[in-house]
Amino acid sequence: MAAGSDLRPGDHAAFFYRHRSEQFACAIPYIQCGLDRNERCLYIADNNSVPRFLQELEKVGIDIDAARRSGALTVATKRETYLKHGGFEPDKMIAALKEEAARSRELGFTGFRASGEMTWALESPTWLKTVIEYEAKLEGERPPGTTLLCQYDETRFPETLVSEMIRIHSRIIARGGLRPNPFYHPPDAGTGACQDQLSIEMLLSPVR
Repeated sequence: MAAGSDLRPGDHAAFFYRHRSEQFACAIPYIQCGLDRNERCLYIADNNSVPRFLQELEKVGIDIDAARRSGALTVATKRETYLKHGGFEPDKMIAALKEEAARSRELGFTGFRASGEMTWALESPTWLKTVIEYEAKLEGERPPGTTLLCQYDETRFPETLVSEMIRIHSRIIARGGLRPNPFYHPPDAGTGACQDQLSIEMLLSPVR
């Protein structure tokens, strides 16, 4: 089973990938699984175009026209979501996700599932800093029963940000698998977390 299919309602996962084929190997099954479970799915494309991602969904047999007509599938851009208000405002983005989750229940879906390609944050040093604030808030305030997958190209993001994402997310997907995260620091646990810089290699082979 692909790692993207292993996530369950309530999970907030960081997904680290190194190339597009690795990205699609997780992101496509993640959305496909949500559609199979009658979850309402939102995918935010950035380093891939919207048409490219829809094309990849078609390759695995998903009827994207039917899924979009029914409201089960939305593939959007950063300008329609993260940067809808001009700049990036974490509180407004989290509020929007909560609204989408509530709307999904009203429409009769079994849940709400979202994934965002986070490469848009690389366009501004301010956004890179703010995305850490956003992810920490989202971990503490995510809507119950919602499944979230945040995608990070580890070849492009600074090591310091990768380190923070490892601390913030309770669930991590890397090197094709869902990994235990002994470095997770819950947002309500105070400021006592070790501030050593973490890496994917440490996650794969944690110091005992």
